[in-house]
Amino acid sequence: MSVDHDLGTKRPGTTPMDYRRVFGWPVHWQNGSLNFVIGAGIGAVAVPRARAEQVLEHLTRQGCRGPALSVPTKHGSVVIFLVEADILGSDAEFLPRDVRVLTAGTSVPMPGTHGPADLARWIVPPDPQQRWLPSLTAVLAAIRSAGRYR
Repeated sequence: MSVDHDLGTKRPGTTPMDYRRVFGWPVHWQNGSLNFVIGAGIGAVAVPRARAEQVLEHLTRQGCRGPALSVPTKHGSVVIFLVEADILGSDAEFLPRDVRVLTAGTSVPMPGTHGPADLARWIVPPDPQQRWLPSLTAVLAAIRSAGRYR
């Protein structure tokens, strides 16, 4: 089975598991593609692709790497880290200018849906055996740490 099939990226009801049921993620279908909606304690941080590798390395060393996907934008590719929203966004003012904490209600395209979001790709796919997300605090610390060593 492919990762896309296992993670329920086909229309609901066509696979044995899906993002909402397996992970409890707020997803919805819109215009033929599946979207993750930021909110309800789940957040996301968008990091430019060039900076993301160092952030991933730091999170791996800390033992708190979680799902991350690459999404093309009109300003270049970004890596979106899915996080548990454990703090308010006030900490975001100390981040590099090219890093954004996505606000509640923001829609993120999910990979493998064969629609407009088809260019999104998992860098670190979600693992049904490890359903927790890293904390926003941990990801912001990794971003700050990666920025210091550039």
